[in-house]
Amino acid sequence: LLFYCFFCLPAFAQEGDSKKALNPFLVFDNYYSFIGNKSADVWGFRAGIEWNQTWRFGAGYNKIRSDIVERKILSGEELSYASNDTVKAQLFLTYFPVMAEYIFYRSDPWIISLPLQAGYGKSYFQYFDRDNDERKIFKRGVVVTQAGISAQYKIIRWVGVGAGLGYRLMLVNNPEIETKMNSPVFAIGIKLYLG
Repeated sequence: LLFYCFFCLPAFAQEGDSKKALNPFLVFDNYYSFIGNKSADVWGFRAGIEWNQTWRFGAGYNKIRSDIVERKILSGEELSYASNDTVKAQLFLTYFPVMAEYIFYRSDPWIISLPLQAGYGKSYFQYFDRDNDERKIFKRGVVVTQAGISAQYKIIRWVGVGAGLGYRLMLVNNPEIETKMNSPVFAIGIKLYLG
């Protein structure tokens, strides 16, 4: 994807003083949600192409660290790593989304868009073993979708502010984890425009 964005896109650019039809983009995400009834921070990134200043298509990576810590009973094979048969473990979710985003309003200094993403990943509990190394247990595949609305306001050419609101829905959940992961998601922060 990165090879395509940086080496192939110039071949598709329009001539003259018109803007390029295709442009690469890279976004670092940091937003907030809930897992169960506790807060969960989300961070990750998305990269891809923007077409005609109207559509964005890409892929990325997200990791959700929850505030949920539970006591878990270890299975027989896991006992060789831990000091006890019960450990304190923290809940995580990681996934790789593909995304499409429709920019339905663009007039400087505003951009308002509708992002949609769907991805496959894993949810699991993580604990520290007797050697203080991270161990993952109850790890299973999940399918995650997320839709919302996002707005950006450019203060100067290189810096702006942004906010977003959406909803995360687990289409396929981990049968080993009972905690509810469907949640509203929201973000507010500073935007850096490097393009």
